[in-house]
Amino acid sequence: MTAAITSTAPRAVTNSRTAKYLRDFLLGILPIMFGAQLFGWIAFFPQAFHGNSDFRQLYTAAYMIRTGRGHQLYDYQAQKQFQDALVSREELALPFIRPAYQAVAMVPFSLFRYRTAYLLFLALNLGLVALCFSLLKPHMRNLSAAWRCLPPAMLFTFLPVNVALMQGQDSILLLVLLAAAFVALHRGRGFAAGTLVGLGLFKLQIVIPIAILFFAWRRWRFSAGFALSSAFAMGVSLWVIGLEQAKAFVHSLFAVGGAVAPAANQIKFPLRTTLMANLRGLIAGLTAGKLSSTTILILTISLSAAVLLALAIRLRKQAPADAMLLAITASVVVSYYLFIHDLSVLLIPIALVLDRYIGLSAASGASDGFTAILAASIFVAPICLFLIPAHFYVAALPICALLLMLSLQSEVQRSPC
Repeated sequence: MTAAITSTAPRAVTNSRTAKYLRDFLLGILPIMFGAQLFGWIAFFPQAFHGNSDFRQLYTAAYMIRTGRGHQLYDYQAQKQFQDALVSREELALPFIRPAYQAVAMVPFSLFRYRTAYLLFLALNLGLVALCFSLLKPHMRNLSAAWRCLPPAMLFTFLPVNVALMQGQDSILLLVLLAAAFVALHRGRGFAAGTLVGLGLFKLQIVIPIAILFFAWRRWRFSAGFALSSAFAMGVSLWVIGLEQAKAFVHSLFAVGGAVAPAANQIKFPLRTTLMANLRGLIAGLTAGKLSSTTILILTISLSAAVLLALAIRLRKQAPADAMLLAITASVVVSYYLFIHDLSVLLIPIALVLDRYIGLSAASGASDGFTAILAASIFVAPICLFLIPAHFYVAALPICALLLMLSLQSEVQRSPC
Protein backbone atom coordinates (compact mmCIF):
# COMPACT_ATOMS: atom_id res chain seq x y z
CA MET A 1 0.00 0.00 0.00
CA THR A 2 1.12 3.56 -0.60
CA ALA A 3 1.70 5.91 2.28
CA ALA A 4 -1.24 7.91 3.57
CA ILE A 5 -1.93 10.96 1.45
CA THR A 6 -2.43 13.15 4.48
CA SER A 7 0.91 12.47 6.14
CA THR A 8 2.24 15.84 7.35
CA ALA A 9 5.71 14.88 8.54
CA PRO A 10 8.15 17.14 6.61
CA ARG A 11 10.42 15.15 4.32
CA ALA A 12 13.52 16.34 2.54
CA VAL A 13 12.71 17.48 -0.96
CA THR A 14 14.08 14.77 -3.19
CA ASN A 15 16.04 14.86 -6.41
CA SER A 16 13.55 12.55 -8.10
CA ARG A 17 13.33 13.59 -11.74
CA THR A 18 9.53 13.69 -11.79
CA ALA A 19 9.35 15.60 -8.50
CA LYS A 20 11.90 18.11 -9.80
CA TYR A 21 9.94 18.56 -13.03
CA LEU A 22 6.73 19.09 -11.04
CA ARG A 23 8.36 21.73 -8.85
CA ASP A 24 9.80 23.49 -11.88
CA PHE A 25 6.45 23.26 -13.66
CA LEU A 26 4.55 24.81 -10.75
CA LEU A 27 7.10 27.57 -10.28
CA GLY A 28 7.09 28.29 -14.00
CA ILE A 29 3.34 28.25 -14.54
CA LEU A 30 2.41 30.47 -11.59
CA PRO A 31 3.59 33.76 -13.19
CA ILE A 32 1.71 32.89 -16.39
CA MET A 33 -1.47 32.13 -14.47
CA PHE A 34 -1.09 35.29 -12.42
CA GLY A 35 -0.71 37.39 -15.57
CA ALA A 36 -3.73 35.81 -17.27
CA GLN A 37 -5.92 36.30 -14.22
CA LEU A 38 -4.72 39.87 -13.70
CA PHE A 39 -5.96 40.56 -17.23
CA GLY A 40 -9.24 38.88 -16.30
CA TRP A 41 -9.63 41.10 -13.25
CA ILE A 42 -8.98 44.22 -15.31
CA ALA A 43 -11.54 43.15 -17.91
CA PHE A 44 -14.28 41.80 -15.63
CA PHE A 45 -14.12 43.81 -12.41
CA PRO A 46 -15.86 46.94 -13.79
CA GLN A 47 -18.74 44.77 -15.05
CA ALA A 48 -19.10 42.98 -11.72
CA PHE A 49 -18.92 46.26 -9.83
CA HIS A 50 -21.83 47.58 -11.86
CA GLY A 51 -24.03 44.52 -11.32
CA ASN A 52 -23.01 41.90 -13.89
CA SER A 53 -21.95 39.27 -11.36
CA ASP A 54 -23.34 36.24 -9.55
CA PHE A 55 -23.36 38.25 -6.32
CA ARG A 56 -26.56 39.99 -7.49
CA GLN A 57 -28.66 36.91 -6.69
CA LEU A 58 -27.22 36.52 -3.18
CA TYR A 59 -27.59 40.24 -2.48
CA THR A 60 -31.17 40.42 -3.73
CA ALA A 61 -32.25 37.26 -1.89
CA ALA A 62 -30.85 38.68 1.35
CA TYR A 63 -32.74 41.95 0.77
CA MET A 64 -35.98 40.04 0.17
CA ILE A 65 -35.53 38.15 3.44
CA ARG A 66 -34.72 41.34 5.36
CA THR A 67 -37.76 43.19 4.01
CA GLY A 68 -40.22 40.38 4.72
CA ARG A 69 -40.50 38.95 1.18
CA GLY A 70 -39.39 35.45 2.11
CA HIS A 71 -42.71 34.14 0.78
CA GLN A 72 -41.55 35.25 -2.71
CA LEU A 73 -37.94 34.10 -2.50
CA TYR A 74 -38.23 31.51 -5.30
CA ASP A 75 -40.67 33.48 -7.44
CA TYR A 76 -38.70 34.32 -10.58
CA GLN A 77 -40.68 37.44 -11.43
CA ALA A 78 -40.15 38.80 -7.92
CA GLN A 79 -36.43 38.03 -8.13
CA LYS A 80 -36.17 39.86 -11.44
CA GLN A 81 -38.09 42.84 -10.13
CA PHE A 82 -35.78 43.25 -7.14
CA GLN A 83 -32.59 42.60 -9.12
CA ASP A 84 -33.59 45.23 -11.69
CA ALA A 85 -34.44 47.73 -8.96
CA LEU A 86 -31.54 47.11 -6.57
CA VAL A 87 -28.66 46.14 -8.87
CA SER A 88 -29.08 46.73 -12.63
CA ARG A 89 -31.60 46.00 -15.32
CA GLU A 90 -30.85 42.80 -17.26
CA GLU A 91 -32.78 40.71 -19.75
CA LEU A 92 -32.76 37.72 -17.38
CA ALA A 93 -32.48 37.54 -13.63
CA LEU A 94 -30.05 35.18 -11.97
CA PRO A 95 -32.34 32.79 -10.07
CA PHE A 96 -31.62 32.18 -6.40
CA ILE A 97 -31.69 28.38 -6.08
CA ARG A 98 -30.05 27.86 -2.71
CA PRO A 99 -31.59 26.98 0.65
CA ALA A 100 -33.01 30.09 2.31
CA TYR A 101 -30.67 29.91 5.31
CA GLN A 102 -27.88 31.25 3.11
CA ALA A 103 -29.93 34.32 2.26
CA VAL A 104 -30.41 34.82 6.02
CA ALA A 105 -26.63 34.68 6.51
CA MET A 106 -26.20 37.30 3.76
CA VAL A 107 -28.64 39.79 5.31
CA PRO A 108 -25.89 42.08 6.74
CA PHE A 109 -24.65 42.77 3.20
CA SER A 110 -28.14 43.85 2.13
CA LEU A 111 -27.90 46.82 4.49
CA PHE A 112 -25.55 48.49 2.01
CA ARG A 113 -25.90 49.51 -1.61
CA TYR A 114 -24.94 46.83 -4.11
CA ARG A 115 -21.48 48.20 -4.95
CA THR A 116 -20.50 48.58 -1.31
CA ALA A 117 -21.88 45.13 -0.51
CA TYR A 118 -19.97 43.62 -3.43
CA LEU A 119 -16.68 45.10 -2.16
CA LEU A 120 -17.40 43.95 1.39
CA PHE A 121 -18.14 40.42 0.20
CA LEU A 122 -14.96 40.47 -1.91
CA ALA A 123 -12.99 41.43 1.21
CA LEU A 124 -14.67 38.62 3.15
CA ASN A 125 -13.80 36.10 0.42
CA LEU A 126 -10.16 37.24 0.39
CA GLY A 127 -10.09 36.71 4.13
CA LEU A 128 -11.58 33.24 3.68
CA VAL A 129 -8.85 32.32 1.17
CA ALA A 130 -6.27 33.42 3.75
CA LEU A 131 -8.08 31.32 6.38
CA CYS A 132 -8.00 28.32 4.03
CA PHE A 133 -4.25 28.74 3.67
CA SER A 134 -3.88 28.91 7.44
CA LEU A 135 -5.88 25.69 7.87
CA LEU A 136 -3.94 23.75 5.23
CA LYS A 137 -0.48 25.23 5.91
CA PRO A 138 0.62 22.40 8.26
CA HIS A 139 -0.24 19.93 5.47
CA MET A 140 1.78 21.73 2.78
CA ARG A 141 5.24 21.70 4.33
CA ASN A 142 6.92 19.99 1.42
CA LEU A 143 5.50 22.54 -1.01
CA SER A 144 6.82 25.27 1.29
CA ALA A 145 10.22 23.56 1.29
CA ALA A 146 10.29 23.82 -2.50
CA TRP A 147 9.49 27.56 -2.27
CA ARG A 148 8.15 29.32 0.78
CA CYS A 149 5.51 31.24 -1.20
CA LEU A 150 4.37 28.26 -3.29
CA PRO A 151 1.31 27.23 -1.18
CA PRO A 152 -0.25 30.72 -0.91
CA ALA A 153 0.61 31.42 -4.55
CA MET A 154 -1.25 28.26 -5.58
CA LEU A 155 -4.31 29.25 -3.56
CA PHE A 156 -4.47 32.77 -4.97
CA THR A 157 -3.71 31.85 -8.61
CA PHE A 158 -6.06 28.87 -8.97
CA LEU A 159 -8.46 30.12 -11.63
CA PRO A 160 -11.71 28.82 -10.00
CA VAL A 161 -10.83 30.76 -6.83
CA ASN A 162 -10.30 33.95 -8.81
CA VAL A 163 -13.56 33.45 -10.71
CA ALA A 164 -15.36 33.01 -7.37
CA LEU A 165 -13.75 36.21 -6.10
CA MET A 166 -14.69 38.17 -9.23
CA GLN A 167 -18.26 36.86 -9.36
CA GLY A 168 -18.94 37.29 -5.66
CA GLN A 169 -19.66 33.58 -5.42
CA ASP A 170 -20.00 31.50 -2.23
CA SER A 171 -17.73 28.67 -3.43
CA ILE A 172 -14.84 29.94 -1.30
CA LEU A 173 -16.96 29.62 1.84
CA LEU A 174 -17.53 25.97 0.94
CA LEU A 175 -13.78 25.57 0.32
CA VAL A 176 -13.06 26.81 3.84
CA LEU A 177 -15.73 24.58 5.39
CA LEU A 178 -14.29 21.51 3.65
CA ALA A 179 -10.72 22.49 4.57
CA ALA A 180 -11.77 22.85 8.21
CA ALA A 181 -13.58 19.49 8.01
CA PHE A 182 -10.42 17.89 6.61
CA VAL A 183 -8.38 19.27 9.51
CA ALA A 184 -11.01 18.05 11.99
CA LEU A 185 -10.90 14.54 10.51
CA HIS A 186 -7.11 14.57 10.63
CA ARG A 187 -7.41 15.29 14.35
CA GLY A 188 -9.98 12.53 14.86
CA ARG A 189 -12.98 14.85 15.29
CA GLY A 190 -15.52 13.21 13.04
CA PHE A 191 -18.59 14.87 14.55
CA ALA A 192 -17.14 18.36 14.11
CA ALA A 193 -16.16 17.53 10.53
CA GLY A 194 -19.67 16.37 9.69
CA THR A 195 -21.17 19.48 11.28
CA LEU A 196 -18.95 21.71 9.14
CA VAL A 197 -19.82 19.87 5.94
CA GLY A 198 -23.53 20.07 6.76
CA LEU A 199 -23.27 23.86 6.96
CA GLY A 200 -22.20 23.79 3.32
CA LEU A 201 -25.61 22.60 2.19
CA PHE A 202 -25.96 25.74 0.08
CA LYS A 203 -23.92 23.73 -2.46
CA LEU A 204 -26.17 20.67 -2.43
CA GLN A 205 -24.61 19.12 -5.52
CA ILE A 206 -21.19 18.91 -3.82
CA VAL A 207 -22.08 18.31 -0.19
CA ILE A 208 -24.70 15.58 -0.62
CA PRO A 209 -22.32 13.11 -2.40
CA ILE A 210 -19.78 13.63 0.41
CA ALA A 211 -22.44 12.85 3.02
CA ILE A 212 -23.59 9.77 1.09
CA LEU A 213 -20.05 8.37 0.92
CA PHE A 214 -19.29 8.94 4.60
CA PHE A 215 -22.58 7.31 5.55
CA ALA A 216 -21.82 4.34 3.29
CA TRP A 217 -18.35 4.11 4.85
CA ARG A 218 -20.05 3.87 8.28
CA ARG A 219 -18.48 7.04 9.64
CA TRP A 220 -21.27 7.42 12.14
CA ARG A 221 -19.93 10.42 14.04
CA PHE A 222 -19.43 12.34 10.82
CA SER A 223 -22.94 11.39 9.67
CA ALA A 224 -24.43 12.47 13.02
CA GLY A 225 -22.72 15.87 12.79
CA PHE A 226 -23.87 16.30 9.20
CA ALA A 227 -27.45 15.36 10.11
CA LEU A 228 -27.50 17.86 12.99
CA SER A 229 -26.17 20.90 11.11
CA SER A 230 -28.08 20.19 7.90
CA ALA A 231 -31.32 19.75 9.88
CA PHE A 232 -30.65 23.09 11.54
CA ALA A 233 -30.01 24.76 8.17
CA MET A 234 -33.14 23.29 6.63
CA GLY A 235 -35.17 24.18 9.75
CA VAL A 236 -34.09 27.81 9.53
CA SER A 237 -34.90 27.82 5.81
CA LEU A 238 -38.39 26.39 6.35
CA TRP A 239 -39.10 28.82 9.19
CA VAL A 240 -38.11 31.81 7.03
CA ILE A 241 -39.95 30.94 3.80
CA GLY A 242 -42.77 28.57 4.73
CA LEU A 243 -43.88 25.25 3.26
CA GLU A 244 -45.14 26.58 -0.09
CA GLN A 245 -41.87 28.30 -0.92
CA ALA A 246 -40.00 25.21 0.22
CA LYS A 247 -41.89 23.25 -2.43
CA ALA A 248 -41.11 25.99 -4.95
CA PHE A 249 -37.41 25.72 -4.04
CA VAL A 250 -37.34 21.99 -4.77
CA HIS A 251 -39.14 22.49 -8.07
CA SER A 252 -36.92 25.40 -9.12
CA LEU A 253 -33.84 23.36 -8.27
CA PHE A 254 -34.80 20.73 -10.83
CA ALA A 255 -36.19 23.25 -13.31
CA VAL A 256 -32.94 25.21 -13.47
CA GLY A 257 -31.06 21.97 -14.04
CA GLY A 258 -33.44 21.07 -16.86
CA ALA A 259 -34.83 17.92 -15.26
CA VAL A 260 -38.42 19.19 -15.09
CA ALA A 261 -40.44 21.92 -16.79
CA PRO A 262 -40.47 25.26 -14.94
CA ALA A 263 -43.59 26.37 -13.11
CA ALA A 264 -45.61 29.40 -14.22
CA ASN A 265 -43.65 31.78 -11.97
CA GLN A 266 -40.26 30.20 -12.73
CA ILE A 267 -37.97 30.15 -15.74
CA LYS A 268 -35.98 27.45 -17.42
CA PHE A 269 -32.67 29.25 -17.04
CA PRO A 270 -30.28 28.44 -19.91
CA LEU A 271 -27.41 26.28 -18.67
CA ARG A 272 -24.47 25.44 -20.91
CA THR A 273 -23.81 21.86 -19.87
CA THR A 274 -20.52 21.77 -21.80
CA LEU A 275 -19.17 24.30 -19.29
CA MET A 276 -19.42 21.68 -16.54
CA ALA A 277 -16.24 19.77 -15.68
CA ASN A 278 -18.11 16.72 -14.39
CA LEU A 279 -19.67 13.51 -15.71
CA ARG A 280 -22.74 15.35 -16.96
CA GLY A 281 -20.68 17.86 -18.94
CA LEU A 282 -18.39 15.13 -20.25
CA ILE A 283 -21.30 13.02 -21.52
CA ALA A 284 -23.02 16.02 -23.12
CA GLY A 285 -19.80 17.26 -24.68
CA LEU A 286 -18.55 13.95 -26.05
CA THR A 287 -21.91 13.04 -27.55
CA ALA A 288 -22.11 16.52 -29.17
CA GLY A 289 -25.89 16.75 -29.39
CA LYS A 290 -26.38 13.16 -30.55
CA LEU A 291 -28.30 12.27 -27.39
CA SER A 292 -31.47 13.81 -26.00
CA SER A 293 -31.38 15.69 -22.71
CA THR A 294 -33.37 12.86 -21.13
CA THR A 295 -30.84 10.25 -22.27
CA ILE A 296 -27.98 12.40 -20.96
CA LEU A 297 -29.80 12.75 -17.64
CA ILE A 298 -30.30 8.98 -17.34
CA LEU A 299 -26.67 8.26 -18.25
CA THR A 300 -25.43 10.88 -15.79
CA ILE A 301 -27.51 9.52 -12.91
CA SER A 302 -26.57 5.92 -13.73
CA LEU A 303 -22.83 6.56 -13.99
CA SER A 304 -22.82 8.79 -10.91
CA ALA A 305 -24.62 6.13 -8.88
CA ALA A 306 -22.16 3.51 -10.15
CA VAL A 307 -19.18 5.65 -9.12
CA LEU A 308 -20.57 6.28 -5.64
CA LEU A 309 -21.47 2.61 -5.20
CA ALA A 310 -18.01 1.45 -6.25
CA LEU A 311 -16.33 3.88 -3.85
CA ALA A 312 -18.72 2.96 -1.04
CA ILE A 313 -18.01 -0.77 -1.35
CA ARG A 314 -14.29 -0.62 -2.02
CA LEU A 315 -13.03 1.96 0.45
CA ARG A 316 -14.75 1.46 3.78
CA LYS A 317 -11.56 1.20 5.84
CA GLN A 318 -9.45 4.13 4.62
CA ALA A 319 -8.09 6.80 6.95
CA PRO A 320 -10.68 9.52 7.72
CA ALA A 321 -8.69 12.47 6.32
CA ASP A 322 -7.84 10.51 3.17
CA ALA A 323 -11.54 9.72 2.86
CA MET A 324 -12.29 13.45 2.72
CA LEU A 325 -9.85 13.99 -0.16
CA LEU A 326 -11.47 11.16 -2.07
CA ALA A 327 -15.00 12.33 -1.26
CA ILE A 328 -14.31 15.91 -2.40
CA THR A 329 -12.94 14.68 -5.73
CA ALA A 330 -15.85 12.27 -6.16
CA SER A 331 -18.40 14.98 -5.37
CA VAL A 332 -17.06 17.11 -8.22
CA VAL A 333 -17.19 14.19 -10.65
CA VAL A 334 -20.80 13.18 -9.85
CA SER A 335 -22.28 16.64 -9.19
CA TYR A 336 -25.46 17.33 -11.16
CA TYR A 337 -24.45 20.85 -12.11
CA LEU A 338 -21.08 22.44 -11.59
CA PHE A 339 -19.42 25.61 -12.81
CA ILE A 340 -15.83 26.74 -12.83
CA HIS A 341 -16.00 28.54 -9.48
CA ASP A 342 -17.28 25.32 -7.86
CA LEU A 343 -13.96 23.68 -8.76
CA SER A 344 -12.37 25.77 -5.98
CA VAL A 345 -12.86 22.83 -3.59
CA LEU A 346 -10.36 20.80 -5.63
CA LEU A 347 -7.57 22.91 -4.17
CA ILE A 348 -7.61 20.62 -1.15
CA PRO A 349 -6.80 17.32 -2.93
CA ILE A 350 -4.55 19.11 -5.47
CA ALA A 351 -2.33 20.74 -2.84
CA LEU A 352 -2.12 17.71 -0.56
CA VAL A 353 -1.40 15.21 -3.35
CA LEU A 354 1.37 17.43 -4.71
CA ASP A 355 2.80 18.01 -1.23
CA ARG A 356 2.88 14.29 -0.56
CA TYR A 357 4.62 13.42 -3.80
CA ILE A 358 7.23 16.15 -3.62
CA GLY A 359 8.14 14.82 -0.18
CA LEU A 360 8.41 11.16 -1.22
CA SER A 361 11.68 9.35 -1.68
CA ALA A 362 13.07 8.74 -5.15
CA ALA A 363 12.00 5.11 -4.75
CA SER A 364 8.32 5.98 -4.88
CA GLY A 365 6.20 4.06 -7.37
CA ALA A 366 5.20 5.19 -10.84
CA SER A 367 1.56 5.48 -9.73
CA ASP A 368 2.53 8.16 -7.20
CA GLY A 369 4.15 10.20 -9.93
CA PHE A 370 1.17 9.78 -12.24
CA THR A 371 -1.22 10.88 -9.48
CA ALA A 372 0.89 13.98 -8.83
CA ILE A 373 0.96 14.80 -12.55
CA LEU A 374 -2.84 14.54 -12.62
CA ALA A 375 -3.10 16.92 -9.64
CA ALA A 376 -0.83 19.42 -11.41
CA SER A 377 -2.89 19.03 -14.59
CA ILE A 378 -6.10 19.82 -12.70
CA PHE A 379 -4.45 22.93 -11.25
CA VAL A 380 -3.88 24.20 -14.79
CA ALA A 381 -6.92 22.67 -16.55
CA PRO A 382 -9.40 25.50 -15.79
CA ILE A 383 -7.41 27.66 -18.23
CA CYS A 384 -9.34 25.69 -20.86
CA LEU A 385 -12.14 28.17 -20.22
CA PHE A 386 -10.09 30.74 -22.17
CA LEU A 387 -8.48 28.43 -24.71
CA ILE A 388 -11.37 26.12 -25.66
CA PRO A 389 -14.51 27.53 -23.98
CA ALA A 390 -16.86 25.39 -26.06
CA HIS A 391 -15.07 22.25 -24.82
CA PHE A 392 -14.43 23.10 -21.18
CA TYR A 393 -15.92 19.73 -20.25
CA VAL A 394 -12.56 18.11 -21.14
CA ALA A 395 -11.30 19.43 -17.78
CA ALA A 396 -13.33 16.58 -16.27
CA LEU A 397 -10.93 13.99 -17.72
CA PRO A 398 -7.99 14.58 -15.34
CA ILE A 399 -10.44 14.97 -12.44
CA CYS A 400 -11.97 11.55 -13.19
CA ALA A 401 -8.48 10.08 -13.57
CA LEU A 402 -7.39 11.56 -10.23
CA LEU A 403 -10.44 10.04 -8.55
CA LEU A 404 -9.50 6.64 -9.96
CA MET A 405 -5.89 6.94 -8.78
CA LEU A 406 -6.88 8.11 -5.30
CA SER A 407 -9.28 5.20 -4.96
CA LEU A 408 -6.57 2.75 -6.01
CA GLN A 409 -4.00 4.24 -3.66
CA SER A 410 -6.14 4.81 -0.58
CA GLU A 411 -4.59 3.27 2.48
CA VAL A 412 -6.77 0.52 3.90
CA GLN A 413 -6.86 0.78 7.67
CA ARG A 414 -9.50 0.67 10.36
CA SER A 415 -9.96 4.19 11.66
CA PRO A 416 -13.55 4.87 12.73
CA CYS A 417 -14.61 8.47 13.21
